[in-house]
Amino acid sequence: MARVKKGLNYLILFLLMFIMIFPYIWMFLVSIKPKNELYSGNILPSTFHFENYLRVFTETKMFLFLGNSIYVSLIIIVFQVLSAILAAYVFAMIKKKWVQFCFVIILATYMLPAAITYIPSFILISKMNLLDTHLGYILSEFISIFAIFFLRQTFVQVPKEVVYAAKLDGAGHLRLIFTVFIPYSKNAIASLILITFIYSYNNYMWPSLLIKSEDSMFVTIGLRRLFMSQAGYGMDLPLAMAASAVSLLPMFILLAVSNKRIINSMSSLYVNK
Repeated sequence: MARVKKGLNYLILFLLMFIMIFPYIWMFLVSIKPKNELYSGNILPSTFHFENYLRVFTETKMFLFLGNSIYVSLIIIVFQVLSAILAAYVFAMIKKKWVQFCFVIILATYMLPAAITYIPSFILISKMNLLDTHLGYILSEFISIFAIFFLRQTFVQVPKEVVYAAKLDGAGHLRLIFTVFIPYSKNAIASLILITFIYSYNNYMWPSLLIKSEDSMFVTIGLRRLFMSQAGYGMDLPLAMAASAVSLLPMFILLAVSNKRIINSMSSLYVNK
């Protein structure tokens, strides 16, 4: 009975895994198909056209779009994680009523739809003459409410005995942050880095309102333009699918590198509950 239950669980997990990865498998198969077989009904192509991936970098500006998205996302990660660490420390350590009230206000703003902030943010960035610049977008993503909340929930789980021992040893606020809280929360910070990168890398609506010049475009906007200009009505769908597959590589690499820390972070949160 136990073996049957275990086998059934593995079967369900396999089916769920297949459902989740099937769109990526279909995308890859379409990217290597000849154009005349797109609507043939065959899953596997008769000939494999891997040159579509070479065309992504020779016939489009995909390399430029990837570079823009990656370096802007990395800068945003640095600012968001550092600001979140400092803010989370304050909200986790200082128990004064006005500090906790500020935390509640910050969480309340997180409940607002992001679209509400587009118009005032656009006006502010316009008055700063930063439209169509990466700096304007970076400044608009300087702080993340989710990151503050996520790290605050991790920081409150730091053993009080360790904090008191560090204080008795003469540790100030900065020393506490860098010698106690960050080492204790390194798995959660790794998870936050991955989440922040995925959000920033995949963000489309807000960057599309700010960025208009082609040389400053991110990969999401570039893919949209590619689908509209070269893949419209299925004219060159394999090229568009190859570009989409290439755009996923940075996220797969980051996930492979930080996979172990993410699992440890999630498991520690579960155990501490």
